[in-house]
Amino acid sequence: MGKPNIRLNPQIESIRNRVLLQKATEVLLSVALLLPKPPKKSGKGRRPFDYRIVLVLCILRILLRKKYADYESEMRFDGRLMDMLGLEMLPCKSTLNNYSFKFRLSFLATFNRMLIDAWIKKPVDLLLDASGIRLVGRSIWYSIRTQKKILKKDCDKIHIAVSLCSLLIANFRISNSKRNDSPFLKKLLKKFKELGLVLVDKGYSGKKNAEFVAERKGAFFSPFKKNVQPSGLNLWSNLYKLWSVFPSICKGIYNQRSKVEAVFSALKNRYGDQLFATTWYMRRREMAMRFIAYNVRIIVGIKIAREKNIPLWVRAK
Repeated sequence: MGKPNIRLNPQIESIRNRVLLQKATEVLLSVALLLPKPPKKSGKGRRPFDYRIVLVLCILRILLRKKYADYESEMRFDGRLMDMLGLEMLPCKSTLNNYSFKFRLSFLATFNRMLIDAWIKKPVDLLLDASGIRLVGRSIWYSIRTQKKILKKDCDKIHIAVSLCSLLIANFRISNSKRNDSPFLKKLLKKFKELGLVLVDKGYSGKKNAEFVAERKGAFFSPFKKNVQPSGLNLWSNLYKLWSVFPSICKGIYNQRSKVEAVFSALKNRYGDQLFATTWYMRRREMAMRFIAYNVRIIVGIKIAREKNIPLWVRAK
């Protein structure tokens, strides 16, 4: 992962830290309450919590970087949270953990799109990239044949599509470390009916990906691999000629892709570069909630930037 060229404005970060709990809860509730209402429980017994409220609490726990034990001691009896959520008693840490099993990746991806829909311009300009995230607690076993200790592959790969103007994570996918980047372009962009500028590195470069972006009225920008020599009258050949005739202009546009490093830097510096869950599906749900928590922080920052009339991003020193 390279070094980011930009960073969040320190003025906004200072203000955001003071109002984060209130502003983040308001943002999450405004989206969560648009989800379908849970069915009413009939009969006797304790009534279940509204899954929408529990989802907000799960994301807030990650947003505030609290472990389950910290949630139980610091958040569960917070009067401010009770008032904002309209509850007399918040669920315990076991309830949060049990509900989190029910939140599928597709559901979290849909929630994320609802969250950012009003904050990204249309058609959306996107930056695509992938990075590894370490797994903790994977086993080491002993190979009798080679008489050596062998480590399992200890990372997952996260694929993200980031909005160029706001650096919000518009879509995401999580895979194992052996998967190639190129097939994930279609998966990341499938939900967008109309695209703008799409900046990717050589890992996503290919004729099929370029045509897929063009079908959605987008402009595909990627440097070409050394062994590529397209010919004929087609989009892929025309892009190659464009890079050959105007290399400085194309590189100037492509260099904006470096902004995606600021997103990876913020994710890993804020929430860590490792996942602790033992099962693959819980690791990926935890990572998806980190993406949503990151977006909530950016949306709160955008609101403050508009109120104070100051820039959201500044050049990193």
